[in-house]
Amino acid sequence: MKHHPSNDTLMQYADGTIDACNGLIVAAHLERCPHCSDLTNELEAKLASDELDVAPSTSAIEVDMAALLSQITDMTQAQPVEGKPATLATVEVNGKTFKLPAALKGIAGQLQDWKSYGGKVFSASFDIGEEERVSLLYISEDVQVPQHTHKGTEATLVLHGEFEDENGHYRKGDFMIEDGETKHAPRTMKGQDCLCLTVLTEPMVFTQGVARIFNMFGRGMYP
Repeated sequence: MKHHPSNDTLMQYADGTIDACNGLIVAAHLERCPHCSDLTNELEAKLASDELDVAPSTSAIEVDMAALLSQITDMTQAQPVEGKPATLATVEVNGKTFKLPAALKGIAGQLQDWKSYGGKVFSASFDIGEEERVSLLYISEDVQVPQHTHKGTEATLVLHGEFEDENGHYRKGDFMIEDGETKHAPRTMKGQDCLCLTVLTEPMVFTQGVARIFNMFGRGMYP
């Protein structure tokens, strides 16, 4: 695993300022990346320490203690029964079954129908009521996606397999963000398919070949 969220992105996750959609994809990356998970824990600990440096009034302390005891009670009640671990959600596409990260379990039931592009590329979005488009993208083996760029940003997390583009080679757990400064044509190798989680803030725009028809009227296209 060579590609990770930036320190700024991890800080936004740690302090809770990251948007809901990108928070999901970062959380899924943290499940697979001990390095980023440890760094995020350090950032959260520092933020908590900084908050403790600001001494609250006596009344505030009493209120906080009551709230803390309530939270502890709720957390205790919410613990799963020992010996019955929570089951992970799965998805099926192109005759294969994949386990989803625990971070996606809560929205797994909101996954829409898969769309197929020539029986080689498949996509399905989560209907979660956000402006950003959160989707699963499956690319069969030995396939190249037409070259494109982005109106906004595209965050991608590799959940299974691997792919490459003009900028590098990406394997399971790798995280990357592309924007309008990037033109790339992701492709899978022979014998290796790929499943990714993506967050798009705006449609992608094709830059080569007949696929540019999807750019009509300046709208671009969501996969």
